[in-house]
Amino acid sequence: MKKASLFKKSVISKAVIAATIMASAQASAAGFQVNVQSASALGNANAGFAANTDNAAVIATNPAAAASFDKFAFSFGGAYVEPTVETTGDNAPLAPGYNALNQLVDNDYAVPTKSDYDVENSVNASAIPSVYAVIPVGSKVAIGLAGYTNYGTNTEFPDDYAAGLLGGSTQLTTFNLNPSLAFKVGSKLRLGVGAQIVYGSAELERNLGDGAAATALNTVLTAAATSPAPAATANTYVSNPTVDDALSGMGAGTQAFIMEGDDIGFGWNAGVLLDLNDNHKIGVSYRSEVELTFEGEYSNYVGDNLTGQLDLSLPAMAELGGFHRFGDIALQYGVVWTEWSSFSGLKGVSATDNSIELFEKTYNYEDNIRYSAGLSYYLGDKVIVRAGYALDETAGDTTISIPDSERQWYTAGLTFKVTKSLSVDLAAAYIIGEETSFTETDSNTGLTYAFTNKAEAIVGSAQVNLVF
Repeated sequence: MKKASLFKKSVISKAVIAATIMASAQASAAGFQVNVQSASALGNANAGFAANTDNAAVIATNPAAAASFDKFAFSFGGAYVEPTVETTGDNAPLAPGYNALNQLVDNDYAVPTKSDYDVENSVNASAIPSVYAVIPVGSKVAIGLAGYTNYGTNTEFPDDYAAGLLGGSTQLTTFNLNPSLAFKVGSKLRLGVGAQIVYGSAELERNLGDGAAATALNTVLTAAATSPAPAATANTYVSNPTVDDALSGMGAGTQAFIMEGDDIGFGWNAGVLLDLNDNHKIGVSYRSEVELTFEGEYSNYVGDNLTGQLDLSLPAMAELGGFHRFGDIALQYGVVWTEWSSFSGLKGVSATDNSIELFEKTYNYEDNIRYSAGLSYYLGDKVIVRAGYALDETAGDTTISIPDSERQWYTAGLTFKVTKSLSVDLAAAYIIGEETSFTETDSNTGLTYAFTNKAEAIVGSAQVNLVF
């Protein structure tokens, strides 16, 4: 495959979805997944989400559940995610080169240290809305309408970050409009099928970081090594203001490329709900993979102009959930499988000639499973107290742009039944990611970096439910 020159600047026509839909998945779910579609479900760590028909939000995961409602039901709300992702540098790959250079030249260049790669928080806070409606049509059929987010990411490093070609800004925003139909089959079985209409907006930006210094450093040291007067040759090179600026770190914040675009993709989902009675329900659902293609005009600083293309796969998901109430206590459980193996990475190519590679970032992802268990306690007819725990397996190799790791969720929530037709859900979650040490190689410069990541997140969610 032909590869474009080292540092490109690309500009793809930008369309931005409302800022409130931006999602911070890194600190709250595996890969770039989002698991905050419902406040009532969050209170139980999403345990039993595919089976619990407390409100209309259940159709976010199981379209069959709509057939269990005999009245119009409407839910709307959102979640606020406050992540903390600490990145610590464990090496400084340019340090040996700078030490060698300082022995040759009169200048005293600052030698990079591990702390140059530390970032206190690389993930932005986000607000994530959701809305659901269930419309019964007769006694056997119901229509579901849902709007929510399943996938998103929002990492952002400082412009002059030393590993700017690895970090930079990686933003993916998606919003899923999900109409569905549900059917009652007999007294206990519900079937549902729906269409996924997914709007996606993507932006990738990278800065030169060490790339600017690495190029200059390699040029000077190579010339000095082949010269009969190494010191004189090196001093001649660094007397050039452009070379001196690069070695002094002045070029670190220079934009290497930026790529922006949006697209609409399509998929389907289906579900089954065994609604034994008000106290015992088991649900199974499946959501297909959705392919998005971001396309737009690409240009670089040397004057090339072409149409760029970036393909992205949003993985398929399957879920099993159970809800079982015994007196004042309900036990809930859930298992979610995500086909992360379908996500291989991010690659930008020319839309007219796919052999021209603009940039590429490989992610080694495998299918993962999320396990959850929840407990609900009913205080009379007005209040439900919720708690839950979930273990979210890592989806793939940790990188600084998508800092994935195994996560544990600790959640709590309350439901207040204000009237027979109005209820309010409140929930909070504390999510702890496993501390992960890893290495990452920049394919442009060949530099290998070592990092340690630690991720946490606090999530707050609220939801209003109406039944007519």
